[in-house]
Amino acid sequence: VSRSVVTGFVNALAILIFAAQLPHLHGASAATWGALALGLALIYGLPWLGQRLALPALSVIPSPLICVVVLTVLASALGLKLPTVGDLGQLPDALPVFALPPVALDTLRIILLPALAIAMVGLLESVLTAAVVDELTDTPSDKNRECAGLGVANIAASLFGGIAGCGMIGQAVGNVKYGGRGRLSTLFAGVFLLILMVALKDWVSQVPVIALVAIMVMVSASTFDWKSMR
Repeated sequence: VSRSVVTGFVNALAILIFAAQLPHLHGASAATWGALALGLALIYGLPWLGQRLALPALSVIPSPLICVVVLTVLASALGLKLPTVGDLGQLPDALPVFALPPVALDTLRIILLPALAIAMVGLLESVLTAAVVDELTDTPSDKNRECAGLGVANIAASLFGGIAGCGMIGQAVGNVKYGGRGRLSTLFAGVFLLILMVALKDWVSQVPVIALVAIMVMVSASTFDWKSMR
């Protein structure tokens, strides 16, 4: 895959990530816009402040995490009417259960072509995501192992009621940006998300959606290859 195609792929994903946040801002209140401005200020300002004042803590603790905590506490303390994660839908209340899905021959005929299309898109996105991470870290990766791991993970997920997934450029770039280099960084991301969604769902449901919007705006800006505009 040529360099220009990779660049177009990455930039298109960045634009899609940003566009996905716009519905949350349509008809938003002044409090929502203020929270977004504060969130972006925390995300970009804290690392800059940590370097200027030589405060290691501001460099070690990811600023998006601080953004989520600060906006959640402020919204709760001030009684701001901000849409929360809990308003988006019901969070899970138990771990997924192992079950073999009922599959008939007619079902396989119906899903064959869509499954191939989804597999091709997933493989392409995962390999290109790996290529982007290779460039960011200046290290090579085994694309065959990436693809095999993706297949095994999707089979395992389906046995617990999950849907097909692939490498995520936004999460990968964020992971690398905040120091993730080894296999445990991606494993920890999934385990921590599982803990948040199941064990800490009462807290997660109180997080303002605009805090996550601010983070995704940052991810979009970080993902876009601005040098390519030249």
